Amino acid sequence: MSAIGKERGLALVTLVAAAAIASSAAAGPYEQPPSFTAAQVLPSNLVNSPDYTIGNQVGLDNFQYVFEVETRWGTYAVEGSDLMRVRGREIAATAALEQIDSAGTLVNAAGRTALKPLATAKDLVTAPGRTIGDTVRGVGNLFGSVDAAMGATDPHKEKVIASVTGGATARRKLAFDFGVDPNTSFPPLHDELTRLATANAIGETTTNAGLAFVTGGAGIAISVGGTSRTLRLALRNKTAAQLEKEGRQLLAAMGVSGAATEAFYANPHLSPTDKAIIVAALMNLGSTAGHEIFIAGASNAQSIEMGFFYRRQAELIADYDEKIAPVTAFVRLGGAPMLQTGKGTVSILPVDYLYWSPALEGLVAGAGRGGQMWITGRASEKALAQLAALGWTLVPKAGGKLGE
Repeated sequence: MSAIGKERGLALVTLVAAAAIASSAAAGPYEQPPSFTAAQVLPSNLVNSPDYTIGNQVGLDNFQYVFEVETRWGTYAVEGSDLMRVRGREIAATAALEQIDSAGTLVNAAGRTALKPLATAKDLVTAPGRTIGDTVRGVGNLFGSVDAAMGATDPHKEKVIASVTGGATARRKLAFDFGVDPNTSFPPLHDELTRLATANAIGETTTNAGLAFVTGGAGIAISVGGTSRTLRLALRNKTAAQLEKEGRQLLAAMGVSGAATEAFYANPHLSPTDKAIIVAALMNLGSTAGHEIFIAGASNAQSIEMGFFYRRQAELIADYDEKIAPVTAFVRLGGAPMLQTGKGTVSILPVDYLYWSPALEGLVAGAGRGGQMWITGRASEKALAQLAALGWTLVPKAGGKLGE
């Protein structure tokens, strides 16, 4: 198991079972994790791509498929089919961005608007109108950005100067045009966005490359599921620091303690996008009690994969609340956060394949009561039977049932 896999395993065990149970040897009635082929678990448009090759054998780690993805930039392990869909889009976008010549196609030398860069935060006070190219406009928004950036704790926060001289703004807009996350954790895409955003900050765009890439002009949600256009626009138009400042206010209004909020925003494994989506999803739950239980769980994410897991889980919970039954409260049962809903106790997990194991048994046994378990993937026959014997009904393919 990779180092990332081990970190992610620890965090997921924390989520779904007591560590002592999860670390015990699988024996007796327990199943061993099966293996699959890529064609068995992914749609053909993801298996076959001109930009990458997926290894035929697909393993299973912590109930998530593990894909070996070979690209022109190297080979990457991608954990989870949801994250694989995001990576597929990001790889295609990276390949398209590489075709843009930052010295020619993107920048019009004759129409350059570059000014001498602002060197210090003091210059923002003495020369508030001196911005470059695609920067944030408007004195109020300018000073709001600077104030938020100076006070932010987010380890991903944009630098003060970058936020107001155009590069950071150009990066977010470019990512929006291509339908990808401006805070991506895929290194090649991060590098291409930075290269072209820097060029755009010192010149004028002569072609809207994104429109050619995003068929129909619609693009794809930043996440896999139902991230709203309003939130995607916020990720385009606001700095990470601004999003954090607003998020802190929203969490306080939900009754989340200052200590829990600090831990949440200080976690480097949660990207600004993860945090913004989680906060927005919790806000959509309205008067639901116990928000801090979920925030505390997300604060313990020990890898970027687990940060993405909590982001997907938050979206699915909000969808369940809207389309299936109201979520009245987050509760902690058997060491794992679950939901009290109009249909009883519910556990919602964005996982690919459940098999009967100590971790799964620990989750439902610790809850001490029956309920529903909604998963985005599927489960073995044995897992279905064992869950039913303990009073749990499993609902597979939850994304489709929630309208995603």
